Amino acid sequence: MTRNKQIRAVLLAALMVFSVFAGTVALSGSAAADASDISLNGTTAGTAVTVEKSASGSTTVSASVTDGATDDGANVYVWVDINNNGVLNTGEPNASATSSDGSTVDVGDIDVSDVSDGTYDVNAIEADSLAAANSADPSSDTEIDNGLTVQTAEGPEIFSATHFTSTDNGDVLELSFSEEVDLSGATFTVYQDETDVTSTVVDSAGVIENNANGQVLIQTTDIYTGDIEVKIEGVTDTSGNALDEGLDSDGNITVDVATVTVDTSNADSTTNAYQGENVVLTNGDVDTNIQIESDESQDGDEGFFRAGSTGSSSEVFVFNTTTRQTERYNVSIAGTAAGKVQVRDLGLDVTVDDLNVTDEEVIEGTVSANAGGRDIEVRVIDEDDDEVETDNLPISATTNGQGEYDFEIDVQEEDLDGGDYTLEVVDQASGVTVVSDTVTVREAEEGQTNFAENVVTDQRGDVVAIPVTLDSTDFATVTIGTADQGYTANVTVEDGNDDGEVIVLFDTSKSTLSGDSSTTVNQVFDVDDSDDDVVTVTEDSASSSGVTQATSDLIDAGDYDLEVTAGKDSSANAENVATLVLEEGGVESVNVWTLPQSESVGDIDDVTEAIEDGNLTQTDSVAFGDKVVLQITAGGLEGTLDAQGDETITQKFFNGSYEDQVYVLTVNQTAPGPNRDPKILNLSGDSTTSVLADSDNDTYFVVFDSEDVTAVRDENDNGIVDDEDTTSAAPEDDDAWDVNFTMKEDTLNDAVALVDDDSSAQTAYENVEGEHDTDADPINVTNAEDQVISGTSTTAPGTEITVRIRSAGDTQPRFLKTATVFVSENGTWDASFDFSEQNLGDTFTVDVEGGAADDVEDIDGNVVESVGEEETTTEETTEETTTEETTEETTTEATTTEEETTTEAQTTEETATESQTPGFGVIVALVALVAAALLAIRRD
Repeated sequence: MTRNKQIRAVLLAALMVFSVFAGTVALSGSAAADASDISLNGTTAGTAVTVEKSASGSTTVSASVTDGATDDGANVYVWVDINNNGVLNTGEPNASATSSDGSTVDVGDIDVSDVSDGTYDVNAIEADSLAAANSADPSSDTEIDNGLTVQTAEGPEIFSATHFTSTDNGDVLELSFSEEVDLSGATFTVYQDETDVTSTVVDSAGVIENNANGQVLIQTTDIYTGDIEVKIEGVTDTSGNALDEGLDSDGNITVDVATVTVDTSNADSTTNAYQGENVVLTNGDVDTNIQIESDESQDGDEGFFRAGSTGSSSEVFVFNTTTRQTERYNVSIAGTAAGKVQVRDLGLDVTVDDLNVTDEEVIEGTVSANAGGRDIEVRVIDEDDDEVETDNLPISATTNGQGEYDFEIDVQEEDLDGGDYTLEVVDQASGVTVVSDTVTVREAEEGQTNFAENVVTDQRGDVVAIPVTLDSTDFATVTIGTADQGYTANVTVEDGNDDGEVIVLFDTSKSTLSGDSSTTVNQVFDVDDSDDDVVTVTEDSASSSGVTQATSDLIDAGDYDLEVTAGKDSSANAENVATLVLEEGGVESVNVWTLPQSESVGDIDDVTEAIEDGNLTQTDSVAFGDKVVLQITAGGLEGTLDAQGDETITQKFFNGSYEDQVYVLTVNQTAPGPNRDPKILNLSGDSTTSVLADSDNDTYFVVFDSEDVTAVRDENDNGIVDDEDTTSAAPEDDDAWDVNFTMKEDTLNDAVALVDDDSSAQTAYENVEGEHDTDADPINVTNAEDQVISGTSTTAPGTEITVRIRSAGDTQPRFLKTATVFVSENGTWDASFDFSEQNLGDTFTVDVEGGAADDVEDIDGNVVESVGEEETTTEETTEETTTEETTEETTTEATTTEEETTTEAQTTEETATESQTPGFGVIVALVALVAAALLAIRRD
């Protein structure tokens, strides 16, 4: 070996030794060589990863690394380098696993729940302990991956809320979310005009659909209009992230209310919508294309076009008509024609009756629209443009079938101060709003009240009319009686028509009632004018209406104090006083009147007219078949019969008080004949009987048919109809009757008596046969105008009679004359006829018919030269060559015409006819006889 080779060998050996030491140092100073290729969440090593932090639970990222073949430590550590210093510091999220040389190590999940949003390095190292990892040299010992981004997950968003009528589900509330939501902890609160109406609006079915696309449907009980909002709480996505967009600061979302729905079933029809209403367009599916455009077939269309979609989580497209013109629009849903929408003008308007009112008056007015059944709201706006809100304001109402709503706002009750106000009316469905003219409220002058009469007099049991005057006030309170007088009551009344007067009606027959309930007050008190009103405590707590001290029986006759004050407070000092004088009631008289069979009376005006026309007359005999009218004059019945408020009181007259014998009306037969019980007219059980009241004059009329009225035999001889009287008996044309009306002291069934002692009146009448007679038989007239045929009748004055004259015998030309006349008050009648075209010697017959009488037929009559002489006949016959027969007739008929109290119109009809067979007159006949005689003599 040469020296050079020796030196080379020594150098190589030294180099090998140094190489071994250098390798040992290098391997012990860098573990990264044995922990590489970091993979997050199963991705390829080195792939950037993003994780979202969940709102509930922990958020982790899984990690795995490749362990080198050399064993540099017992464990593999992976961590998120929060401070980016390359060293595993205390508190930094990490995970570790036992090293496995030469293989992939699944380190596990690293919890990043508390890591702030951002992008971080993820490092890995192989070391024996955590302390060793903490002290490693980041520049040589650590594997670094720049791929982890941490961000907070976003919650779901709500896009819209729509209240409409669904084709498949009826009335619903649709909530459209950005993704599927979890409703397990959700609550929905529905507000209408800021009032919680959830229990009313939301149906018991609640949520009926929660779809994966984010659509939620809630069943409702109806379509509700106005300002609708929904407060949404507890809604999350399926990962637990809370709803965080689409709501206002109070957690509410405004609901689009659509009162009109158009779907594909409307393809051939036109749907009306009022300008301002929302129209829902739908086919029941989400993510549906919609197209709307003006109908070009109409004149002057606005050229509107809109294309859109219902959205990924909604089945509706809302077509708002507020800014659209009143025209037709064509609708297409999912490419299919869905009919037309006709936008119309609602024509909403508001008028106020009086624009100047006091703070004690009422603001009255009318809302009108072109459609009925519209939900509206009436608001009061003050001069600062603020809405006045009270227990009664705003007013929610619905227009009637004519599209109208009448409103009243009590200025005093709503505590409206003096100043200017307007009334704002909103149509809830369309949002259309109108504003009234300015209403000015001023402070009322101090009111004054008084009695129009110092002394008011009536009978106890009647309804007393107490006139009250009002000045600068609409309300007055009247006090009746005092504690010392044994009766006290108050009544508050309102002058509804502003005429300055209210007539208070006090029913003294109800003096035993007490209390302040509306029922009691309205039984005891009323007002004469329907525009005025009795104000009860129920209607207005400030009212003083009520009876504080009642009586045990009917209020006594005597004097009672009356006090009146303006306003509603009876405790205020009386402004004026008067006296109420109650007198004893009782029966004054009973009279019998008669009315023609064909006439009827339905109210007191008919009675008055019949008397004035002479058709209703007082009598003591009634033609059988005519009507009987019993006139009863009695004080104290008005309240019991409620006669002040109604003229036709048949049912009330024969009801409870009649049955309790508070008063008794009897019509009894006076001469029944031997061994017969007398008849009693059963007026209470008779369908032909009616009773009319003239309460202002304490007069009552009982009307019945003299022939058709029902009657029974008085089998127990007590003079009244009762259950023991079971035998029916028909009235006859010769019956005589006694009429009695009694107000009784002793009543049945604890009924309140109207008198302290029995009070009665009686009269009598008889049935007579209805007959018509003529004043002459035969009847003679001359051949002149104004020939009077007269007669008498037992039927009621005013009875219509037809007088008919027919030609008789050989009279030529034939004739027929008819006249209509009426029976006078003294029972006579007369008819005038024109006989100027008849011949002397004509004969005729007379018929008289009409009313409750048999017809008179075939009374003979003659046309004579004079009706002032007796008719005589002289006949001389001489048998000579010439035979003459001379006949003289003289007829005298005494005719007396009595002047009638009432002159009635007479109608005369005349018909003349020629005979179809030729005949001979008197002269021609005589000539023929003479010629025949001469011919006989000549033959002899």
